[in-house]
Amino acid sequence: MSETLFEHWLAEAVRIREQHRAGASLLTRDGTTAELNRMGAMRWYLHPAITDTSTQSLYVHELTLPAGSRSGRMRVQGGIVHFVLEGSGHTVVDGRPHSWEADDVIALPIRETGVVYQHVNDGDGPARLLVVWPNFDSALGPEAGVELTVLEDCPEYGSEHGDGAG
Repeated sequence: MSETLFEHWLAEAVRIREQHRAGASLLTRDGTTAELNRMGAMRWYLHPAITDTSTQSLYVHELTLPAGSRSGRMRVQGGIVHFVLEGSGHTVVDGRPHSWEADDVIALPIRETGVVYQHVNDGDGPARLLVVWPNFDSALGPEAGVELTVLEDCPEYGSEHGDGAG
């Protein structure tokens, strides 16, 4: 007799539990890999594709913006929290700028129609933000109820890849 969907579900729960038990609970910046993507320079700490950690229930990455630069501009559902680790600048949320500096928190609201945001580094040095949001992908899909759309690439990505979205 072939495995039932219920048995598959139970086995998957055990597999995930064991994966979490064996995964790392301490994640260091040196243990991350920097990537340049359409939103900017990121270092991922937690992501569903990183399976050697004790949890995949959150997305956590560090976003670094060079002096005078900006992130890509994106529409998301909201519910994303940005902890400003270093630097100063502003974030445009649905067309309204909000200034920030080190030790501030930027909390994107959850909206039915989504939120459009973009970070701008107004300072003389790099801006670093620790970005956190729940991983609802398993239940809701990666778009979490609103179409994910990168509306404008960060300048560094477009210049290196020549295929920017905006």
